[in-house]
Formats: sequence, C-alpha cells, structure tokens
Amino acid sequence: MGSDLNKPISDISFDEKAFLRKARFKSILRIIIISLIIAIGVFVLTFIIPEMMLQNQENRINSFYPDIVKFTEPNTIAIAGESYDVRLFGRQKEYYLLRLIGNKPYPAGIMIVDFDFWGGEQIKGDKSFCVIETDQAIPEGTKEYLAPYAVPKLKFYNPAVKYDKVIREFDVLKNIPNDNLVEMALSFDRPLTLSEIKTIIPEDLKLMWGAVLVFEENDYKEKNYLAERLVGNPYIDSRDGEKEFLKQLEQLSNLQSYSSTNLKRTVSFLKEKGIKYYGVVVVGHPESLQKLSSNSIIRGAVLGIVTTPY
Repeated sequence: MGSDLNKPISDISFDEKAFLRKARFKSILRIIIISLIIAIGVFVLTFIIPEMMLQNQENRINSFYPDIVKFTEPNTIAIAGESYDVRLFGRQKEYYLLRLIGNKPYPAGIMIVDFDFWGGEQIKGDKSFCVIETDQAIPEGTKEYLAPYAVPKLKFYNPAVKYDKVIREFDVLKNIPNDNLVEMALSFDRPLTLSEIKTIIPEDLKLMWGAVLVFEENDYKEKNYLAERLVGNPYIDSRDGEKEFLKQLEQLSNLQSYSSTNLKRTVSFLKEKGIKYYGVVVVGHPESLQKLSSNSIIRGAVLGIVTTPY
C-alpha cells in the first residue's frame, strides 16, 4: 500500500468515463428532483391552496347567507344545496328557497351565490316575471311571480312612498275554498308596533314575518328605492320575538359579509328608534283574511301561495 502512495500522480489510473457517467447521473437526478419539487409546488399553488381557500369561502358564506335570506326575503328560509366550480378559482353555491304556509314548506325559488377564492360574493337567481304581453316597461301594480316555480312574489307598500297602483286581492279570496291555507302580504297605511298589529289581525291568522322600517320617513320619501330593501322579523309570532330578532341581527352584523356594514347601521337604527312594522305576512283561511278587507289601516294585500293543509 505504501508503494502506491509513493507512485507519481501521473501513474495513478483514472477512469474518466466512469467519472463522467457518475457526474451525468447525479446531474440528471438533481434535475429530476428539482423538477418534481417545482411540479409539486405548482400543483399545490394552482389546485390545493385555491381549493382550500374556496372551501373556506364557502364555509364563510354558509355561516351567514341562510340568515340573510331569513331577514330579507318575506316568510322564506334557505337550505344549502350543491356547489360547483364555474371557472378557475371561482365557484357557485346553490340555495333552495322555501316558504312556510303554516307548517308546510313550499318551494319558492333558487338563489345562487357566486364567489372567488378571495371572496367577492355576488347573488344571482332572484328572477321574477309577470304574466303580461307587453314590450314596454311592466306597469306598476302588476302581479309578479318568482322563477322557476311560479310562486307569487310577496310585495309590501311603504307608507312613506307614493305608488301609482296598490294591489289589493281580497276579492280573489272569495273563489278559494275555505279549507285551504292562504299566504298574504298585508301593508299598513302607517307604521305600527307589534301590540297595535295584534289588535287588528284576527287571532286565527298566524303572523309569519314582519316588514320593519329601517330608515327615516324622509329617507324613504327622497330615495324610493330604499323601500325595496326589505328587512323583516321572522320571529314576530314568538315570545320575545323582537329581542331574538335584534340579537340575531346583531350577531349577523359581526360576521364578515357583503351585508355587515348595512346590518350594523340597521341594528343601530332599531336600537335607537325601536321596531315598527309597515307590513306583515300572515297565513290563514280565506274567510278570516276577508275580514280585513274593510279595515282602512290595510293599504295593500298581495296574495301569496295557496295550498291545502296537511
């Protein structure tokens, strides 16, 4: 062994081909590893992370949207449905809308929330139509229906706003069998408290939802479109229902959503001014509803869903 160490460097054998082959193998292996790391990174950044962010956004929307519907769509609840990707980094979530006629749920439409992995949710699918043949603008006071189930749209008439025509459908009740249940949106000629409402609504009619004033009277007069921004109490017929209404509205305002700023303002307004109603949704038999036709406080009466009881 010592003799090998004493040999001149020029005499030591060197396998250049083996060295290059080994170096080439290491280089290829390094390229493959780096490529795999880059591919995994691109896959994670392109698919895994956006999918996780989309799921987080969907969970966030699920936490508030059914309550938004409950407080802004008359006598309506939302049931979460399917979700599906519609574009890169974008998704849509379906909600099935139901109206309660007494204790009987009735399909009332489909709403779609469109969103991206960073948020930016938008509401789609609130489509209404009229049974009228005209190429012109739909005349005010025309009966509207909600797609796709063609259920009547419940409409209220704000006492601070002037309307060319107000729908009053008490005459239609005469043609409905009295064993049917009827949903009707009643509008008042002035704001009323809950105790005042209970003095004019027959006891055999069930209060389902109350349209609440959330702006000053002058605001409604100057900006008529505000009357279309409904906020209502779905607990109007429950014990301590107004306290529960305010409590849940305040909780909802603290969740991150497109409505949180408006909800905070609404809660502040109601705490300062109190809760007053300009309309209610009631459910009952046609004969009981007809009793309200001669009451001067009832400004509008829009017929909703008519169904037979269980």
